[in-house]
Amino acid sequence: MSVKQLVILLLIVFAVVSCENFYNDNDDYEEAIAMVESVRIDTVINLTATISLTCITPTPCWHFSRVVDQRDSNQIYLTMYRKAKKYETCIQVISGFTHTMTLSVPTPGTYTLKIYRTPTSTMDTTIVF
Repeated sequence: MSVKQLVILLLIVFAVVSCENFYNDNDDYEEAIAMVESVRIDTVINLTATISLTCITPTPCWHFSRVVDQRDSNQIYLTMYRKAKKYETCIQVISGFTHTMTLSVPTPGTYTLKIYRTPTSTMDTTIVF
C-alpha cells in the first residue's frame, strides 16, 4: 500500500468516526437542569405565547438541550435543561444562552408559569390568553 493510499484510508476512517460522534447525542453529551435567570413574554396571540428563557451556565460549553412542560389546570411548570459535550476541555468562564419557545394553551384564561430555578424555588409569571 502506498503512502497516498494509506493517507486516504486514514482520512476516510477519521471522517466516519467524526460523523458518528457528531450524530450520537446520547453518548457524547451530559445533561443538567439549567437555572433560568430571566423570562420575557415576547408575544401573546390568541392561545399561543412566545417566551424567551435566559439561563446562566458555568462555562460556554453548555448549550440548550430541551424544556419539560408539565401542566396542572392553569399552572404550567417549565424545566429547562442544558447539555455539554462530555470530556471537552472548556474555559472556566460564566456564560449563558437564551431559548425562545412557543407555548399554547387549550382555552382562554389566566395561566401561571412556574419556571424551575432551584430544587426549592421557581420563577413565577402570569400570562392572560
